[in-house]
Amino acid sequence: MRNYYIYLVEEEFASHYFGRESKMYRLFQDYQWTSPSNDNIQLLEKQIIYITKPIPMMFIDKLLKTHLSNRKDYIRSGEVHKLEIRGNRSYGSLTVKERYLELHSSGSYEAETIFFEVLRKFDPCFLAMDFQAERYGWLNPIKERNFI
Repeated sequence: MRNYYIYLVEEEFASHYFGRESKMYRLFQDYQWTSPSNDNIQLLEKQIIYITKPIPMMFIDKLLKTHLSNRKDYIRSGEVHKLEIRGNRSYGSLTVKERYLELHSSGSYEAETIFFEVLRKFDPCFLAMDFQAERYGWLNPIKERNFI
């Protein structure tokens, strides 16, 4: 099973950290693994809130429903969107939360790829992180700006 936490990063920080995603990943990883009783948790949380945008929950729900409702393998239950592609043995469930999206997937990568594709068309600044597998990256690579 693959578990992704997907944050919408402010464009300013996404541009600045393009190519240096490992630094952002470490911040989120520290936050993920820090005990709630640890005094550092509040500082980490403030930093994450500062560099990320809230998830436009209603818009994302509508976006996913619009793009996926014509699929027979799509189910929506509240803020949870599910794809179960039997032929490829691919499963994914995307939960929309206020500060991040949570994607659980298993089997082939098709279900998660479909979710990622819809999200990346909406905004290029989504950063997906799988803390168990220590994998991370932008859903849509951000182009570096060329200043003359």
